[in-house]
Order: sequence, then structure tokens, then C-alpha cells
Amino acid sequence: EGRFALDDRVVGFFPEHLPDTVSDNLAAMTVRDLLTMRTGHATGISGGEWRGLAGSWVAAFLREPVAEPPGHSFIYSSASSYMLSAIVSRTTGQTAHAYLRPRMIEPLGMSALSWDTSPEGISTGGNGLSCTTEDVLKFGVLHLNHGQWGGRQLLPAAWVREATGRQVEQVALGRLDGRRYQAPTAADRASSEQREGYGYQWWMAPHGGCRASGVFGQQCVVLPRHDAVIAITAGLPDTTPRLMQAIWTHLLPALDGGGTQAAEAALSTRLASLALPGPIGATHAALAASLAGARFGFPPNEEGVAEIALDFTADACRFSLTDRRGTHSITSGFGDGIEGDTTMTGNTLHHQYQPASLRVVAQAAWPAPDRLELQWRFVETAFCDTVTLHFDGDRVRLDRRVNANAGAMRLAPVTGYRA
Repeated sequence: EGRFALDDRVVGFFPEHLPDTVSDNLAAMTVRDLLTMRTGHATGISGGEWRGLAGSWVAAFLREPVAEPPGHSFIYSSASSYMLSAIVSRTTGQTAHAYLRPRMIEPLGMSALSWDTSPEGISTGGNGLSCTTEDVLKFGVLHLNHGQWGGRQLLPAAWVREATGRQVEQVALGRLDGRRYQAPTAADRASSEQREGYGYQWWMAPHGGCRASGVFGQQCVVLPRHDAVIAITAGLPDTTPRLMQAIWTHLLPALDGGGTQAAEAALSTRLASLALPGPIGATHAALAASLAGARFGFPPNEEGVAEIALDFTADACRFSLTDRRGTHSITSGFGDGIEGDTTMTGNTLHHQYQPASLRVVAQAAWPAPDRLELQWRFVETAFCDTVTLHFDGDRVRLDRRVNANAGAMRLAPVTGYRA
């Protein structure tokens, strides 16, 4: 729509947020540099770095030292994607989410997807987008079809070709320390995280393809030579190389050949038998009766846990936790999971995400007579928490771990005492 150009300078959009001294490297940074992740920064900012930041994220980005001239070295950074979103907002007066709704989201028939906003009211750009696997698939098919959908040209074909083409030669993702991507070392460049190149916010993929890639296994893989799109939503630890290897080793060859009735039958049988594992243990314990209505207080601790309370029915356990955010409850089923909503704090284990409310499916079991295990699957996220309560007289030790995170996978245990 001609609202800005790829070679426009980033500093020109945000004069009110510029630092007192604008370096030559910062002054030279363009929209194209943001698109290709070649901003000249020494490290890349992960979403977890900024989610707790209350001030302007634009100002925080412009304060980052630009170590070298932009347009050369690749460093993956969600902050670059955020700045693109901020430029859309500055030039249209809308969030990127609102701007895309009539132009792409509604024409594609996507779900009522949601997109987080920063404290300054800007769509977060490189993260915080919640949608269905089918939405991911539609986005990929739009690009497979050169920007056309249902006879309408939603994106210019020339743009799709440029965005999904190789703008940067082979790149390495680098190491994520929980908050920042460190520039790739020689070892990184020789590892499985070496990638085929980068376009405009698209990774290049083998076999002439490209992919939009999110942390913990979110993938949209476009394969024009096979007229195929692969959409994945997942909750995996740092296993993207393993996931992609499975696609190239097992799925891709199958796209070139026909199936057999025997193979189809085997697949149907396997799909029908797949299930997520729940906690292992007994559904009843003698200790439960004495714990009904029990409350345990905790000394000051890093996670701010002040108190937990327990209540039991024949087939469920209600667990409540009080911390600096308030009191939060989850009811877990012994046997079948129980679905509900919760405000339970989880940001430390959840890549710093903390929505106001989370959908959860919860199960419980007694692995031992004095140990209760709770499994919380936050089904609209990548995260599954396991909470273990070890009882010893009037004491309880609370352990909590998660299936996937960019930072700590486990919280330090805390011990409480019965009130």
C-alpha cells in the first residue's frame, strides 16, 4: 500500500524514542535489515527478555548498542520482528493484528486468533500469537499458492517470492540462554542448528522449501516442489533439529510415492491408539483423608509461594496456591483429566508467558503413599507442568517442573508447614 519502503531508516519512524546519541550504525539500520535479522546487534533478544518490561519496547530496542554496520551479520532476534510490527502500527494507526484482520485473517477463514500486545499497545510481532494448527496450515498454503486464496490475490506474488526466497546465505541460530540468542560460535555453525538461509522472516528449508519456525516445535513448512504444506503445533523441549530430521527422513519420501492399503491400515491403528501419558500411580491413598482441607504455609522464597491448600473428593483433588499474584486453583482428576480454567502463576517455567487465564486439563495420582503428583496440561500452550508434593508429618515439599522452556525446566523445591 506504499506506506513505507524496505530501505526506509528505522530511526525515522520513532523520533520521540531515540537515545541522546544515535550511533552511525543505528542510523543506518533499515526495514530490510529488520526483515532479514541483520541489524548489527551482538546478541538477539528473545521474547522472554522483554515480557516483564513495563516501559516502551521501541525505546529499549533503540537503546541496544549496534555493534557493527547493519546488513551483514545474521543474529536471530524477536525484537526485530517487534520493530516491524511497531512500524506497521506507526504508519497505519492500527496494531498489526487489526491491520491484518480484513486483509488476511478473515479472507483465509482463520479462527478468532489472539495476539499479545506490548505495554505500548503494539502486537508483539515475533511471538505471542495464539491460533489453531489449521490456521498455521492456511498461512502456509497462502504462500504455497503465491499469495492467492479462493481466487483473490491477498499478497502480491512478487512479495511472496522475495519473502520466501534466500536473502541471507547459510545461517546458524546460535545459543539461547533463556533470554537472548548469543552469536553463533564455530561449534554452532558446525552443529545441526546450521540452517539453509533466511528470507524476510522466513527460514529457508531443504528441497527448495521454506518454513516459519517457532520455539518448542511450532512449524509451518512450505514445500513447493511437492505442492505440500506441513503444519505442526507442539510442546517439545529443544528438539527442533530432531523434529525436522523426522520430516526429511520419513515424511518427505512418502510425498513422492503412493501408499498401500496395508500402510493406511497400520497408520489408522496407530493414530487410534495414540494418547498423552498421564501421571503413574494409585488413584487412592490413605493419607488423603487426613489432608482434606489442609493448609500449608511457606517461609519467604524466590517464587513467592505463601500457602497451598488441598481438598479431596472420591475422584479428584483441588489444589490451591497463594502467591504475590493472588490465590489460584486447579482441580485434577484421579484417572480421567478434568478440564477447566485457572490463573495459576507459571511464567518462570513458561518462557515468561503469564496470561490472565489458562485452559488446563489436570490429572492426579499417588506414585507412593506419601507422594502426590499433579499433571497440568495447559492445552492452548506448549507447556505441561508436573507438580509433586512430598508429605512428611506436618511438612510438605513442593516440586514443580515443565516439559519445555527456554530457561529453567524446574523450580527450586520449597518446604512448607501445616497450619
